[in-house]
Amino acid sequence: MAEISRLNSPELIEAVRLWTGWGNSIMPLRDDKALEIHFGKDVAAEILSLIKSLKKDYYSSDAQFVAANLQEMEKLASLNFKRKHPSVAEEIVKVFAWCYTFDFR
Repeated sequence: MAEISRLNSPELIEAVRLWTGWGNSIMPLRDDKALEIHFGKDVAAEILSLIKSLKKDYYSSDAQFVAANLQEMEKLASLNFKRKHPSVAEEIVKVFAWCYTFDFR
């Protein structure tokens, strides 16, 4: 689990992709079961805790209220998130940006 707790680990990137459906779904899924199937119930519970905490931090942005368009919303929310988590993998930022802009389009 120590490897997954690193915000740029391949395992965490894979978990975020699976949980959101990134690359496989036309819309964000947030599928806890997908992680349980892939990682097992115990590991999935730990990973989900981290992923949901990161999602909460990404969604704490007020970009949805101040941005003029979706591109600006993505940029503002992502910058805010990266200030909180400078070591986070860029792909995780992109996945959360996809979710955020989908939810607040």
